[in-house]
Amino acid sequence: MQEQEIRRKLKPVLDQHPYVSLEFDEKGFLTLMENFRPNLLGNFAGGDMAYIANAAAGLLCLAQDRLSETASINIECLQRADGQFLLARSEIIKSGNRLIRLRVDVFVRNGLEEKLVAIAQVNMAPIHNSNVLRLVENTE
Repeated sequence: MQEQEIRRKLKPVLDQHPYVSLEFDEKGFLTLMENFRPNLLGNFAGGDMAYIANAAAGLLCLAQDRLSETASINIECLQRADGQFLLARSEIIKSGNRLIRLRVDVFVRNGLEEKLVAIAQVNMAPIHNSNVLRLVENTE
């Protein structure tokens, strides 16, 4: 899928989340948390990392035309997330009719340097309700 098509698909969602944007590279797209400040200690908290992991998982599902909601999230913080921005890259591990399992790697960026700070497993439940799907289609 090309960058313009993904941006078009995800625009209604991204417009509602001012802290989240997309960045593209050779592997696909990264979800970037910007305009968001670290805590008083100068690092991002576990909740911030869970937020960006959840957003990255949901955006990837939506980009693949799988409207879904979070069923569960498990995040393992590996090291202190001291940096300017949080980034997340998601990957679908298994896509089923009842559950979509994703792995999300969360990075912190300082200038050009990035380091892995958390790994999340996110389970998304696809939405099959035709009323919800019609409502979403009408907002686009």
